[in-house]
Amino acid sequence: MVAIVLIVLWLLFFKDSTYVGSPKNLSNYKKVAEIHDTIFQVKSLTKYKQGKDIQSYIILTDTEKVYIHDTIKVLNDYYAVRAYNDTIYQDSNNFVITDTISQNKILSRSFKANLAEKTIITKQLYVEKPKNTLFWGFRGDFRPSNGLQVVSPSLMLNAKNKALMGLSLDLYKTGGIGYSGSFYLKIGKK
Repeated sequence: MVAIVLIVLWLLFFKDSTYVGSPKNLSNYKKVAEIHDTIFQVKSLTKYKQGKDIQSYIILTDTEKVYIHDTIKVLNDYYAVRAYNDTIYQDSNNFVITDTISQNKILSRSFKANLAEKTIITKQLYVEKPKNTLFWGFRGDFRPSNGLQVVSPSLMLNAKNKALMGLSLDLYKTGGIGYSGSFYLKIGKK
């Protein structure tokens, strides 16, 4: 009888509480799965600048005299408005720079970028490791001819989901007391 009282006290004071949320201490949990997911998002960006807002630099180089005899060709080339494109590829992103030039000046510049941003999401799924669990309850034997024969307060131990062990105190209708035990093994995997 003292053993049953000690077991009931142990059950009341040392019972584990369930945890809701992401586990902080992973020693009581085992990783079931890890899921990696990549999300791609394409963003386009276009910016324009006027020539007066663009800084220009003169780079000194060695010059070579070239004699051009056609002054009209030189002036037409000087006053012509030309657009120059440059595309830079980096991974899955591309950057397009367009300059409009006339009279040795940049008249306008545009910048267009197609950015493919990727976000990698990692989800880890954990389940609680099996542990010993103690259950208590009652068992009774009933016969239609004689009625209730035995009432048995019982304890059942689930040993880490591998086996069930039970202990009962049998209280008979006739006034006798007996003990009974049980042992069950798990069949199959889950």
